[in-house]
Amino acid sequence: MIKHVFRRGAVTLGAAAIAVTSLAGVAQASTSAPNIKPGQHSQAVSCVQAGLNRAGYSLAVDGQYGNATYAALTDFQSRHGLSADGIVGRRTGDVLYNGFLLNSGNVVLSELCYEYIPTSS
Repeated sequence: MIKHVFRRGAVTLGAAAIAVTSLAGVAQASTSAPNIKPGQHSQAVSCVQAGLNRAGYSLAVDGQYGNATYAALTDFQSRHGLSADGIVGRRTGDVLYNGFLLNSGNVVLSELCYEYIPTSS
């Protein structure tokens, strides 16, 4: 039984390593991703919420752009000298992705979100 559990764990760990390795090399966010706006429900919103949490906020990462996400994002924008409009466009995306997701120490998070956060480069 223990041998079987150990083998299963080794296979799972190996699969995770392959997934992370296959994502290596992707280093910038998307220059063609659409803006992220209030009312949306998507993986892009989950990435915004995760980035805001890395910046010190405490949001549920549920992919739903509601009032709590709006309040956190507009506060984030104000604190970073951005237009506090609640929209993640290129400028907000640059600060959020490059400052809080890319170098988060969470390779899976930074690589997963690279295609969803709009940036200028």
